[in-house]
Amino acid sequence: MLRKYKGFIFKTKPWAHQLKALSYLMGRDCGALYTDPGTGKTKVMMDLIVNKGWKRGIIVAPPKACEVWEQQFKIHTDICPNFIHNVRFLSTQGKVQLLNTLAPRGSRVIQEEPMIIIVNYESIWRPEFEKTLFRKSAGLEFVICDESHRIKTPSSRCSMCLRRLSKIVPHRFLVTGTPLAENPMDIYAQYRFLDPEIFGTSFSDFKEKYQNVDIVRTAKVGYTCLNKKQPYKNLDDLKEKMFSCAFTIESSVELPKRLNIIRSFTMSRAAQKVYHDLEDDGLYLGASGATEIKAVISKTLRLQQVCSGFIPVEDPEGFKAVEVIDHDRAEVLEDILSGFKQDEPVVVFATFRHDFDEIQAVCKKLNRRYTEVSGVMDTMAKWKSGNAEVIAVQYRSGSESIDLTRARYCIYYSLNISLAMYLQSKKRIHRPGQTRPVVYYHIIADIPKKPSKDRQILAALKSKQDVIEYITKNKDGN
Repeated sequence: MLRKYKGFIFKTKPWAHQLKALSYLMGRDCGALYTDPGTGKTKVMMDLIVNKGWKRGIIVAPPKACEVWEQQFKIHTDICPNFIHNVRFLSTQGKVQLLNTLAPRGSRVIQEEPMIIIVNYESIWRPEFEKTLFRKSAGLEFVICDESHRIKTPSSRCSMCLRRLSKIVPHRFLVTGTPLAENPMDIYAQYRFLDPEIFGTSFSDFKEKYQNVDIVRTAKVGYTCLNKKQPYKNLDDLKEKMFSCAFTIESSVELPKRLNIIRSFTMSRAAQKVYHDLEDDGLYLGASGATEIKAVISKTLRLQQVCSGFIPVEDPEGFKAVEVIDHDRAEVLEDILSGFKQDEPVVVFATFRHDFDEIQAVCKKLNRRYTEVSGVMDTMAKWKSGNAEVIAVQYRSGSESIDLTRARYCIYYSLNISLAMYLQSKKRIHRPGQTRPVVYYHIIADIPKKPSKDRQILAALKSKQDVIEYITKNKDGN
């Protein structure tokens, strides 16, 4: 049942910070909502839809968040469920049929029946959406991009699609806890969709204004590169423009303390040899095949895999395999888990499929019930119901839109180079609903005399975070 409160209509009573956010967004055609996890940003946007009286729009979200939006509409609004369409699991033909009811071909009259489409970022740019959504007869009133840091790349199909959509939809909103996923450049594509007047329509001009580059001269040719000491400039200006249309929700709930612990081990001599061969020569000749590195990003990946105790190889006939390298990472995990009570819930984040196999093996050895959220399986319900003590989570599959506050311990079995995924993963357990102090364990492989790729990634994450916190935290009030 709807009721009036503070001049607005609600089904569920808002928190004070939600009311402030709603009041701010009500006065704007376009805006951004930057949120801490658990602060109820989904409810804010639903209250906005209801109080604006919008009937037709699109919500773009990560796959797991699509289900959350569908569920939350039933809780926080009286919008008929028949008008809410989560199209993630529809076939292509099913999507076409639904979208054609939104905007029938040849129709000149805007359809009046309410229809809210919930779609994931991986689908919004597909032809069946573009051919339908860009019809004026669709009568779209709003687009909300949840976890909007996903559209950070200006040239991606998703970003280009949303840019074109922004030209015909009058109300556009960004929602995320990490607007700058990796660096200040990430904001451009989001604001090009939101309001192109803020940062302009030229990514080159944007980079020229906010990036510090050096011209390096070689014997044959000069080239530009990012200044390593001061990679960015004019950050105060960027910050001012960024928050000219943004409201920040910080949790009003006092959260428990958190502690970071590094558990390191020295790589075995065998692993060190593989590591140095790849680093120095870009080549590893194994017993069952070989690996050759030609690109810098490939080197980072391969060296990180060596730190995790394995390396992919390919034999002369093109068959791929994985060679296991002697290492102590699993032993460190076993030692950490052994220090907890048998029934203590634990979250373990990992990057590679090989990591998950090792985590599962350790759990089996310790008689700890295991489950995981990954590209292979998703048994989140098993863990939440208490039928498993350890849940291993793949960053891309489980760093967003899930609540893991059942656990107070989080172990990073291996790191991900994405700052957004790393920060989002930490917020899965340290958020409203958590009542106990939180402890993060980072398992790090070391090599003598120089920082390993594990150490380099950890340092890079810290450096990125310092820049982003300067922009997002040191700001005036809304």
